Amino acid sequence: MDASALRWVLATVGIVLLVGIYLFGLHQSRLRRRVAMQTFARDEIDSAFIEDEQLRVELENLNQIMEQTNTHESFEQIKINPAIEADLAPPKLPVADLFVAGAVAAVDRENLISYLLKHPDNRLITGEEIESAVRHTGFEMNDDGLLEMRQQDKLCFTVTSLSAPGDFADMGELDFTTLGLQCFIDLESNPTPRHSYEVLLKKIDELVRILNVKVFESDNELLTISNVSRVREKLAS
Repeated sequence: MDASALRWVLATVGIVLLVGIYLFGLHQSRLRRRVAMQTFARDEIDSAFIEDEQLRVELENLNQIMEQTNTHESFEQIKINPAIEADLAPPKLPVADLFVAGAVAAVDRENLISYLLKHPDNRLITGEEIESAVRHTGFEMNDDGLLEMRQQDKLCFTVTSLSAPGDFADMGELDFTTLGLQCFIDLESNPTPRHSYEVLLKKIDELVRILNVKVFESDNELLTISNVSRVREKLAS
């Protein structure tokens, strides 16, 4: 091999070596960056990205708290802010001091069917609202100031006020208000209790729509279909 050919061979080998060294260096650089991203220490992250000292302290405290927390504890049990959550919980409404009229108190409990119509939050009902309901439902006022529902001149049920004195004699006055209505049937004196009960349910439905109230049993529990069914069975027996 002459000198010229030898020079070409050496030059080619040199170029190959340089390219190989360059590619190897590039590969190593990529590996170092990948490893660095995967093993970036928390202190390095804090120093690189968290410049606010107060924020860094808060995050460190949070990290300590999370480390001390039982790993088996359900995340559903963690309260973000118990004080605020307690304030947002709906308060339990106090039980209103409902007035029981003498006409209701005089009826034996075994012979009494009674439902309360009132607002769940014990908001007062005005006399104007009562008068409007009376006009639309066909109630009549008796001599004692109580509202009566009659059909074919027979008394089906009576309505009293849940606020003292228990009647509606003054419902035309501007300052008249009541906590609600008590609709009741005296089974002992009622000649047609089954028919009267169905009339009671129908008129209660009308009053609920007009006054936008709820229907409760005498123990202040919401009236349910099962309760109505039990009463119907009792009256049918």
